[in-house]
Formats: sequence, C-alpha cells, structure tokens
Amino acid sequence: MLFRQKICRRFDVPYIECFITTKCNLKCKHCSNLIPYIEKRKHMPFVDFKRDLDTFLAQIDRLYRLKIHGGEVFLHPELCDIIGYADGLKKIKSIRIATNGTIVPSEKVLKTLAKSKVVVQVSDYPIFSVKAEQTIKMFEAHGVKYVFLQGQKWQNMGEIKKRATNRFESCSITRCTSLYRGKIYICSRAAMMEEQGCHFYDGIDIASDKKDFRAEMLRLYRGAHSKACFYCDGDTEFAKEISAGEQLT
Repeated sequence: MLFRQKICRRFDVPYIECFITTKCNLKCKHCSNLIPYIEKRKHMPFVDFKRDLDTFLAQIDRLYRLKIHGGEVFLHPELCDIIGYADGLKKIKSIRIATNGTIVPSEKVLKTLAKSKVVVQVSDYPIFSVKAEQTIKMFEAHGVKYVFLQGQKWQNMGEIKKRATNRFESCSITRCTSLYRGKIYICSRAAMMEEQGCHFYDGIDIASDKKDFRAEMLRLYRGAHSKACFYCDGDTEFAKEISAGEQLT
C-alpha cells in the first residue's frame, strides 16, 4: 500500500468489509460480530449502501476485495440490487459474500450471483452441515462461485471489557477493515461494538477531506485507531479456540 502511494501515486485499499444487515436467522453464542446481542437489528437500505460505497470509493483509487456480510446476507430483501451495483463498479476487483449456509437463496438471487464476479463464502457449522450441503448443491446447479470453509474453527474473542493490554499488535484480523454507517473501523467487531453504544471514537469518516481520509487510513493500518482492541481478544493467543456456530440456548 505504501509502495503504491509513494511510487505509483495511487491509493489502493486491499480489503473492506461492508455490513448490509444486522439481522440473522441464527443466534451464535460466540458470534465475532456480536449480532445476537444487538437490540434493534435491521437491514441497510440499498440507497444507503450505494451512498456509502460511492463515497468511500471516491476517496481511493482501487479496492482489491469487498466483502459483503452481516448478519445473514441472504435475508436482505434488496440483495440483488446490492450485488448488481457493486459488481458493476470498476474500482472493485473482487467481491465476497459471507453466509452461514443455512438459507438457500431465491432463484432471482442465484441468477444474479451466477452472472457476477461474486464468490460466496459458506461457513461450516457442524450442527448445520446438512443445510450447508443443500445450499452448496443449489450453487453448483446454478453456476454460483463459492468456497466452503470446511473444518472452520472460531476464536472466543471474549466479553466487551477492558483488557490490561491492547491486542492490536498480536491480532491477525486488524486488516479486516469495516465500512459501517459512513465510517471505517479497524474490524467488523469494532463497528458492532460502536453499534452497541461502546463509543471508542475509532471510526474514520468516509466523507472527510480526501487527503485527511487517506492519512487516517494509513494511521489505522498502523494501529492509531485501535482503542477497541483493549476490549477484545481478537484472533490472538489470548482467545480460546472454539467450535464454530454453537447456538445460544
């Protein structure tokens, strides 16, 4: 990123996650995005998604990967519009969609996915393996590109309470930058902590001056916006490995 900025005079971003919904059909006990614990879950309207994505892309030269997730994306009623719009943007080189694999998309969504550059990332939760197999069969029948995270393991990132040390330096997901409600966060969990009222003021306003925005993005990658990392064990040696998709009782 620094090479492209200094030598090529470009500002390319490797990866951005974009929430389109905080609604989900599951209640995963150790959800990394804290979805079951959000009181008022909702879908992001397509017009808001388009506005935020356009504003963000106006600040940069290229985005190598956009990941669309939630919540469960296949619950979103405007998913075809979201996929179609993102797929047509030249600045975006690749797109991933994350799903828990328990919802078979509609025929319309399947056809939209098949003609796009989207790759669907299907989670492997042992208790829902049969449903995931059914979803994958539908993807294969319609020519939808996908990857199956077989043998997936989760990390218990812990409660939202302050740690003795900041986990940024040892966390492997600090490049999983997240776009949510007009701001860029260090990761999707940080965005959802903000949604729950934990105001760490780490978010970067995507509508700020372009020069300031780019400077703040570089500071984010160096850990300057890591206050939320005091309240999460992330993917570090402090986080215990757990089975994926365990449900709340």
